[in-house]
Amino acid sequence: MKNLRLITVLFLVMQYTYSQEGAPFSENKNLYVRGNSILIGNNILGDHSNKPLSDLTIPNDLVKMKYIDVDEDKSTFSSSEATINNAIGNTKIAYAVLYWSALYPFEKGVLHQSGKRFAYEGKGIRDTVVNSILFKIPGGDYQTITGNIIFDSFKTGAFSTNVPYGCYADVTSDLQKLSTLNGTYAVANIKATEGEISGGGSAGWLLYIVYEDSEESPKYFTIYNGLVEVSKQAVDISFSNFKSIEEGKIKTNIALGALEGDRKLKTDEFSIFDKKNGSYKALSNNVREEKNFFNSSITINDEVFAERNPNSINTLGFDLLKMEIPNPNNDLFDNATTQADLRFQAKADRFYLFFVAFETEINNRFYQEKINSITSNGANAGTKSTTEIMDSLNIEIAASKAIVSQKNKKIISQTKENKKPEITTDEARIKKEVRIQSMSVPGMDAGYYVVTNVFSVPGNTIKWSQFLNEKKYRPQTFINPRNNWQYVYISKSDNPIPVYEKWKEYKGFEYFKEIWIMKINL
Repeated sequence: MKNLRLITVLFLVMQYTYSQEGAPFSENKNLYVRGNSILIGNNILGDHSNKPLSDLTIPNDLVKMKYIDVDEDKSTFSSSEATINNAIGNTKIAYAVLYWSALYPFEKGVLHQSGKRFAYEGKGIRDTVVNSILFKIPGGDYQTITGNIIFDSFKTGAFSTNVPYGCYADVTSDLQKLSTLNGTYAVANIKATEGEISGGGSAGWLLYIVYEDSEESPKYFTIYNGLVEVSKQAVDISFSNFKSIEEGKIKTNIALGALEGDRKLKTDEFSIFDKKNGSYKALSNNVREEKNFFNSSITINDEVFAERNPNSINTLGFDLLKMEIPNPNNDLFDNATTQADLRFQAKADRFYLFFVAFETEINNRFYQEKINSITSNGANAGTKSTTEIMDSLNIEIAASKAIVSQKNKKIISQTKENKKPEITTDEARIKKEVRIQSMSVPGMDAGYYVVTNVFSVPGNTIKWSQFLNEKKYRPQTFINPRNNWQYVYISKSDNPIPVYEKWKEYKGFEYFKEIWIMKINL
């Protein structure tokens, strides 16, 4: 079994030390957004074309692999499905990405035995086009997806025994067409080796979705991909550029995708650095053992994810999971955490890691600083992630602030040119503690307003206003004529002092995570 040299991936300042085999992990996407994520997926190789495998004692290297093909569509040679059934309504997608990976040295493998000697023979020419598949969203038909190849070892000679590859495709626009995320998703025509190969065949796909939810806390999402062999030499990945929430329990999740994690070989681990003890702590839960973390299963937290067709418990070397990282008493992540260090290792088994997503709750002020930075620098950077983040419900708030801030600068400039009175002493004093933004809204009374939220979707404005009514406030709205965003405010005055006092009163409430003062028509 080949040893893999140490890989260290640092976010922002990423320095790599890696073998020439495989592809080191690098960032695909990062987002700062109020929201959450969904992970689904399935394997596409099994012991039967459409029946689930429940026998946990069968290792993938003893199975004559067959393509799973559940769709009864003659145009597909492999297909499997997974279902979302608990997504919130009217979900706005910030980012959606589809990954697929397989072991694919040739079309079919045959095991020959002579006495105690075994030899594998490959038959059929291996297709070099592995990044073209079919993808079906709920209510739709199959569409051809041409993805990016993360790594294909067939083209490099690396990992010559099993020849893994990994691909991904941005499917955000496809999912944004849906009125709801709920429904069944299908992926077809992923190529892999049928029959028998050394170590056993393995293949599957995953769909990772980051969506917006105004009721969620600010979070940092980052998606990394690569293709590395994890064996005796540890593979380390570090994430930074975040800051934990100011107080309370820190909630952090991890999502992983890997190939060829054998259930019977109990030597692989996933651990996280415990800075209090100065060592790595191996993680586990009810479905993943500490010494057999990668165990040929698809799991969400402490349960097998069963909303699949077929819904095999034993996925024969394909591992997919999303789980909350246990953090009792904030032992691993405290309110000052700015970095997470992960470690993957296998002492007797080996597996190929191709997908890692890290998500954690972050400090409100840090979140706002990041959004403001993205807003001001995104146009020049031209990054895709900035555009998608700018579309999110909660980043609309930041975007609105940035736009209004620019307008405020123009107003101040015009004030100087026209020699109008300078801003009041009271306002200047208040500005040292709270940002006061300016806007011109025809028909609005001139004054200062305590704004609690801003939305581009009217339905969200209604929901938020209903919530405030239940809290005994009297919310009112106005519309920014420049972009038709709806602002919800709960107090106003032509004097900044009483509005400032209301802001101080409200700003400590948990449900007012974003609250500011808007100066209108002044």
